[in-house]
Amino acid sequence: MAGVSHTSGQPLKRSAAEYRAFDLGLAPYEPVQALQSRLRRAVADGKLPGVVLLLEHEPVITMGSRAGLHDLRHMGGLPVAESERGGQATLHAPGQLVSYPVVPIPGHDLSGYVHGLEEANILLLDGLGIRAERRAGKPGLYVAGDKISSVGLRCQRWVSSHGTSLNVSIDLSLFDAIVSCGEPQLRQTSIAELLPDAPAMPMVKQLYLQAVMQVFGWRLAPLCPITYDLIEAELGLEG
Repeated sequence: MAGVSHTSGQPLKRSAAEYRAFDLGLAPYEPVQALQSRLRRAVADGKLPGVVLLLEHEPVITMGSRAGLHDLRHMGGLPVAESERGGQATLHAPGQLVSYPVVPIPGHDLSGYVHGLEEANILLLDGLGIRAERRAGKPGLYVAGDKISSVGLRCQRWVSSHGTSLNVSIDLSLFDAIVSCGEPQLRQTSIAELLPDAPAMPMVKQLYLQAVMQVFGWRLAPLCPITYDLIEAELGLEG
């Protein structure tokens, strides 16, 4: 999930309102991508201040705006989905925390926003005793050269969707199906691989929310479990 796809428009003022936070559990990729598109329009139109979606995806290879067949080694029975985010190919599966903040970009500073998303996961990992680092020109985070977190965005009218993925306890062998982020020699790692007593996903989600509130100063409502198909009704966006 590395890269940014951006379409500019009339800049928005950042909302000071509280953002809702939802836990979608395990969810398919394409319907959630379509949901993000609708939520992004709602935020841009002033119908919604912003929302943060946390989830794990069903196993899928996603192809960003710069991806091609050369990014696929073998699909191994995994579905492939076109993604509106920037970047190349990546993989999602259970055991990977995916975060999709659909929010106005703070200060209309896209690079600063990407830096902040990375910083949130740096703080999360640091709290677990894992030192993660950035690499120049390569969005995401690395531990001793192995990738643990990716960043990929879709931005329109100064509202961002998509976001970050963080390898918690994902089956790392699944990444053999792709050339991760266009780098043939890149290896993926995870919290579970690095820590003998890795925290469970519910704890990691809470740590993530604490980190983004610290980095961005967001006010977030308590995390609400819900299925993706009920979110718009919950937000009063239907009808």
